[in-house]
Formats: sequence, structure tokens, C-alpha cells
Amino acid sequence: MSKKQDIINTALRLFNANSYNSVGVDRIILESGVAKMTFYKYFPSKAKLIEECLDQRNSNLQESLSASLENCDEHDSMGKIKSIFFWYSAWFHTDDFNGCMFQKAVEEVFKIYPSTIRPALEYKEWLTHIILDLLTQLGIKTPSSLANLLVSILDGMTMQAQIDKNSVDIDQYWKRVERLIDFEKQV
Repeated sequence: MSKKQDIINTALRLFNANSYNSVGVDRIILESGVAKMTFYKYFPSKAKLIEECLDQRNSNLQESLSASLENCDEHDSMGKIKSIFFWYSAWFHTDDFNGCMFQKAVEEVFKIYPSTIRPALEYKEWLTHIILDLLTQLGIKTPSSLANLLVSILDGMTMQAQIDKNSVDIDQYWKRVERLIDFEKQV
């Protein structure tokens, strides 16, 4: 693994476990085992480091969620949407789940480092596009509105899980989402 990737992995771990504001560059340098000069060679600012960490997080989430969708029947659009919701639920119960790093970035550093919003928006657009395509395949007449609503539900579930991961009853969420989709098919 490269020194740059060591720095990103260390920063991701620290930012996820703590917060962007509470973790300083010196701690990241120390825990990644690189020289200060090496750190600044790759990351001229903390903003650039956070951006690259969020790019990596975006890539990791997309790969994991895509792999989950590949396990579904390619013609089962409803099954794929369900897979997305259940993937989120499984994520909430991983050892390193500490909330959404994109949401944390928007809350903590967006005003200081506006460029950190780009990876968050890219993930949100990617997820919305996938759900939009699946809803279109289901014959939903206004798939864009419903896709945005389903992504908002996932965001809300994530916030709820950050507070208490055991409070997210995925079966209850899914029953309601399924009814909502079925209703939109009939409209």
C-alpha cells in the first residue's frame, strides 16, 4: 500500500470514529506513520485530505452496494430496491458504523471547506439514479419524486441508526416503503 493510501485509510478511520474537527493533521501523521513532509506532499490542506477521504468512502460504498445488487435477480426491480434498504440495515450493524461520513462532513466542515460537499453530492446522485432507474422499470409514473423520497428515508434511517442502531426496524421500514411503491404503481 502506498504512503498516500496509508494516510487516507488512517484519516478515514479517525474521522469516522471521531469527527472531522476533533482530528488534527498531526494526529493523522502520527498514526499513519509518515513524515510531515510526506503528508503535505500529498495533501496541501486538511480540506484536500477530507475530500479524498470522502472520495474513497464514496467509492467503497458504491462498490459494496453494487455488489449487493449484483446478487439480486436482474429483472427483480423491487427486490433490488429492497436489497438497498437491507444493505443499509446491515451497514448500521457493522462494528465501524458511526453515522454517515457525508452527513458529518456537511454538518461539521462544509462551511469551512465548501469543496467537501462534492463527494457527498456524487454519492447522493448515484444512489438516486439507481433507485430512479429501478422505479422506472416498475412503471412508476413519477419516479423522480419517489426516488428522492426513498433516498430521504434512507438518510433518515441513517441518522436514526447513528443515535441507536437497534431502533431501526428494517422490516417495518420495508413494509411501509413497499406499500408506498405499490400505491405509486396504481396512481
